[in-house]
Amino acid sequence: DVIRFAAELLGVEPPVPVPFEEADMTPMARSFYATSRKVNSDRIKTELGVDLIHPDYRSGMTATLAEERALGLID
Repeated sequence: DVIRFAAELLGVEPPVPVPFEEADMTPMARSFYATSRKVNSDRIKTELGVDLIHPDYRSGMTATLAEERALGLID
């Protein structure tokens, strides 16, 4: 979903999905993606009182792209 959303923001086709077992990765990358988990920000917000600028990846990616375009870093 993240990759698809990023491609949509950039106006490009998303990459073709490759089954995990067939992906060409280093052992370290394979280990990372095999154990990668979804992140939940509830604890940092409740226990530390943090107010996130971007409550989810979609708003964060959208804002980042807008800023990079405003700075002339990308078209």
